[in-house]
Order: sequence, then structure tokens, then C-alpha cells
Amino acid sequence: MPPTRVCQLITELGPGGAERSVYELSRRLGGRRFAVQVAALRGGVFADRLTEAGVKVTVLGVRGKWDLPKLAGLAGMLRRERIDILHTHLFHADLAGRAASYFAGTPHLVHTVRTAEARFRPWQFAFARLLARRCERIVCVSPSVRSHHARKSGLPASRYTVIPNGVDVSSFGRDQEARDRLRQQWGIEPGRVLGAYVGRLSHEKGIDTLLAAMRTLAAKGRAADMVIAGDGPLGATVRQFVSSGQGERRVRWLGFVPDVRGVLSAADFLVMPSRWEGCPVALVEAMAAGLPAVASRVAGVVDLAVEGRTALLVPPEDPTALGEAMRRLIDDAGLRARLGAAASQRAGEFSIEATVAAHEHLYDSLVAGQ
Repeated sequence: MPPTRVCQLITELGPGGAERSVYELSRRLGGRRFAVQVAALRGGVFADRLTEAGVKVTVLGVRGKWDLPKLAGLAGMLRRERIDILHTHLFHADLAGRAASYFAGTPHLVHTVRTAEARFRPWQFAFARLLARRCERIVCVSPSVRSHHARKSGLPASRYTVIPNGVDVSSFGRDQEARDRLRQQWGIEPGRVLGAYVGRLSHEKGIDTLLAAMRTLAAKGRAADMVIAGDGPLGATVRQFVSSGQGERRVRWLGFVPDVRGVLSAADFLVMPSRWEGCPVALVEAMAAGLPAVASRVAGVVDLAVEGRTALLVPPEDPTALGEAMRRLIDDAGLRARLGAAASQRAGEFSIEATVAAHEHLYDSLVAGQ
């Protein structure tokens, strides 16, 4: 029997949790049962990494929503490659993919919803209802995301499947050599507790809330050591904060870090001040590294973190509460140890192996007509 041909279609392949998840899934799905390739409307760092991993990548180079020749090229690619299952990720890829799969005659279409977005965007759910017939299954990365999407779209529960993001849990064990080297490189004095922010520098990730909390702590004479690993639209804001010394020069911005395992080994806790999430990969990775977290109490986060057992959860957009929770972890080594141990144990529930197996089962069921 020939392998099932699967195309993962995503809006772009730049640094981000969705892009990382597509990368991890696609490079593990190959083999005799599945022939997997990736297509993206726009490129990015993960295009090269997928190619290095032996996954075929097509970057369409779409310049905007009306770049019809490139979108027509997507339909041609699906037809030429005889794709059996098109799996779309993120809204614009879903929009393009549903149209292209119709014209290409692609037998099966799946879409993954990755966030319980707080912004008012009713047209996305109207679109989901309008084209529901073209999408056999909607994969949600957490129960919170499923509840949010089903409530907004009005689609029946039978259309949904929950498959959390997974990570290679065993690869995130503490690397003492990397910890010592990086802390010395960053000028972290021995014995000081170091927090880490890992993620895209954008509005929804709440990086401005973290900077406000750092500013408040510094003003109270309780400045904290922090590294920020990531880049994005608010990179200039972070750069200005760091260069101006508003955090008493205790904040280091690392820019985009392609492999965050060293950063997590060097850190003592994670900070995730998001306004909304889905199933944040950075939090799963930190849990796998045995780190406690201070995070916003929002959909997606609450599906991963257990309040008071693996993390301290605070209201979103509340710099004061965020700063106070950070200081609790900094001041209490026993609390850090207890939360970190529980987080490491819980991380095993979100392995990449389980994520891959769930997708294999989904694809097999679609092809079998179940």
C-alpha cells in the first residue's frame, strides 16, 4: 500500500510556537505510512531547518491576501503532488488551503486551531461555519481552545479533536555545563535566581506586562535578573527598555534563540505573561526542563499548569501581581524546587511521541472513512 501523502500548510515558517510544532510533527511523521511535506505562504527560519531534516518544503512567497497567482500555485502543487490530506495551521493558511484544496480535488482537509484568541474577530468563526463542509476535522491544541472555538463557531462537538502540542521531553534535562557557561556569559552572579521569558515579542504574549513588572520591581529596590529569548514586533520596545537600564540593567535580551534548551538550563523559573494562549510550547519545554513558572491564568495555560503545584498563576495584564509572584519564587528556594519537580513529572503527559501518534490515528481514520 502506498504511503498517505500529507501536506502541512502554515502561514509562515518564522520563529514561533505554531511553526515549531509543525516542524517537530513533520520531521517525525515520515516513514512507510506517511509521505509528509510542508508548504508555507511565507518562509522563515524553520524552512531551512525542515529542509535539513529531510522534509520537502514549498514556500509560496505570497505577498498579500490578493496574491492570486501564488494561491493558484498552491492548488497546482496539491494536484501535482497528489496530496491525500491537507492539514492547515493558522487562519490565513486555512483560508488559502480550503480554496486550493477545493480546486485541486484534495480528498481530505484538516485544520488546527492553536489559540483561544481574545481579540474580537467574528469573521473567523463565520468563515469556519461557512466552509465547514470542506473541513472534516478541527484539531484543537487544548480543551480550552476547543470550548472557545465551538462556542464561537456553533459547530458540533463531533467536528473537534483535541491533540496537545508535544515536545521531546527527554531532551530538556538540565545541562549543567550550558548553565554555568551561559550564566557566566550573561554576568549572572553565583547564587542569584534567574527568570526567563521565551517566546515571540508581541502583544498577545504580554511582553509589555513583563517589562512593566520589571520596572515596578526595580523602583521598589527589588530588581530581578531576567533573560528574554525571542524576537518580534515589539523587539524595539525590549531593546529600548534594556538599553535605558529601566530594570537596573538586570535584563538581558538574547534575540531569537533557535534552541532554547541552554536558556532553560541556565534559568531558575519561566515567566509567561500572555494575554491569550492555546497550548504554549515554551511552557511545556520549561516544564520538561523542571522549571516552575509564573504565568497568566488564561485559556491554554490552565490546561498545562496546575495552579499552586507546578506554577503560580496571576491575572493577565496585571504587572503588580506578576512581579509579586516572581518575587515569591525568587525568595523561596523550597517553593521553586517543589513546583519544578511537579512540573517535570507533568511534562511527561505532553510528549512529542503522543502528539505524533494522535495525528497518525487521525490521518488513518480519515483515509479509512471513519
